[in-house]
Amino acid sequence: MFLSILSTLILGTIIGSIVSVSVFGFLFLIDFFNQNIEILLSYATSHKSEDFSLSKVFLYLLIPSLIGFFVGFLRSLTNDQRWHGPPDVILSAHSKKNPLNIKAGFLTSFSAICSITAGGSVGQYGPLVHFGATIGAEIKQFAKKAGNIQIFLGAGVAAAISSGFGAPIAGLVFAREVILRHQSLASFGPILVSSLVSYFITKLFFGFTPLLPSKIGGINSLAEFPALVITGLICGIVAIIYMRGLTHPKFFPNISKIHPWLQPALAGLLCGIVGMFIPQVTGLGTDTIQNILSGNVLPQIAAQFLIFKLFLTVACLRLGLIGGVFAPALFLGACSGILLGAFFNLIIPDTNIGLFSVAAMAAVGSCVIGGPLANMMIVFELTSNYQATLAAGISIVFASLVSSKVIGQSVFDKVLLNRDINLDLGDENLILKSIKIKNISRKKYCKFRENETVEFAINKLALKKYSEGYLVDTYGKLLNKIELHKLIGLKKNMKLKLLKRNRYLKINENENVFTALNICKDFVGESIPVIDEKNLLKGIISESDIFNVYIETSKNQRELESQN
Repeated sequence: MFLSILSTLILGTIIGSIVSVSVFGFLFLIDFFNQNIEILLSYATSHKSEDFSLSKVFLYLLIPSLIGFFVGFLRSLTNDQRWHGPPDVILSAHSKKNPLNIKAGFLTSFSAICSITAGGSVGQYGPLVHFGATIGAEIKQFAKKAGNIQIFLGAGVAAAISSGFGAPIAGLVFAREVILRHQSLASFGPILVSSLVSYFITKLFFGFTPLLPSKIGGINSLAEFPALVITGLICGIVAIIYMRGLTHPKFFPNISKIHPWLQPALAGLLCGIVGMFIPQVTGLGTDTIQNILSGNVLPQIAAQFLIFKLFLTVACLRLGLIGGVFAPALFLGACSGILLGAFFNLIIPDTNIGLFSVAAMAAVGSCVIGGPLANMMIVFELTSNYQATLAAGISIVFASLVSSKVIGQSVFDKVLLNRDINLDLGDENLILKSIKIKNISRKKYCKFRENETVEFAINKLALKKYSEGYLVDTYGKLLNKIELHKLIGLKKNMKLKLLKRNRYLKINENENVFTALNICKDFVGESIPVIDEKNLLKGIISESDIFNVYIETSKNQRELESQN
């Protein structure tokens, strides 16, 4: 027991410390680059507004485009030439076949910094979550016997959320609710310690920038309850539109003919154009969110922000800039909330508009990341306001009911589903889908040639104690399935190539166990031939082989979730 307690403290402290420093470095670089960009932009804004000089065009348009071009180049350096993020963290936690890559982690994080610096309408939390998990996975390489990989991933994710938001309990809940999606006792201790250590290091040495105002107020009247329900329903629709734009192929033009390096450059150009007129919707948008929640933004202005933020975020992420989807979701939610709050204020006097902004922000954010409890904890930890948390919870519930019917649990699930990975199948079935038939097939079986006789086949099957064998040609291509009971009564000198071709089940070696379970559910016989794309016989497999893998996988998963 002492060793378990000690390992929990050491593991949580190491991961929490490293991640908190990494988060600070990430945010510091964003501020550093942004300050230098602002110095350059201050030169342009020192001119008269009507003076569209070449220098002004250069600063507002060319610089973001060049940064975007650089981001496109960095994307080509990744192993599979795509960006990595929370969906990959979730997949890595549920499938051993998809480990996180430290190179992809660094490239994604630095490219996210560049994307935000270019004015990209993206967030910082997605890259932080991915990099935190990557750090946890990398530490696991040096502590192979210290718990399973899910604990390390969860600890890194919790530390990133805790340090980024200043909400350690929300970090714990987010890691277990959104990433791990189970509640084993073994993961609770290290993840909580990591989250707390990251929080205190950030608080003591780096400091936090509060996202939510400390004074929001609560529900002023019972009439606000149905208004919060309606707010949740509308926010669910907003979240659906946002997530559709991010993931649905028909919601964005086909850009495959544009060079991959030029796609992010085009996104940077769009950010520069929009930034010249509505700079509030570019970048992280944290200051704008705080102004909205403080009541410093008029509803008609918030409506403009909502439309342009939605357009710019979808364009940036679909064109190849990299960043999170959560911060833009909070922005969209805050804009939606102030519009709904102003509307309900006409019907219900003294409506707490700020409360509706917070509730709507939490509702949209919850739909996007699939973490209702985590979002409620963020509201509670940042505001210490129980009533505000309950109000947010009301809107979150009804928003999630709407969005889950169309999108699923989160945008991360939808991204994985577009890659033919369905998290709704559960951990066991995801593991089964990662196991190829060729990895469990057997090489011992009876193989016959075309010129061999029935008598020879009967004797060989009897000697090997098999009831089935397989006829192949000189190249090893499968021709027929030979069954002992069908040979009885035939002429002993009859060539096997003259036998009537049987109808029998066969399975490709690259098929997975999960699919094979459905293929073989009605199978009756001794074995199933395993072939390749050229119909070459590679081995055999039986029902018991498949079900043994299923039973072993189920047993391992139950043991994992019941660890304490």
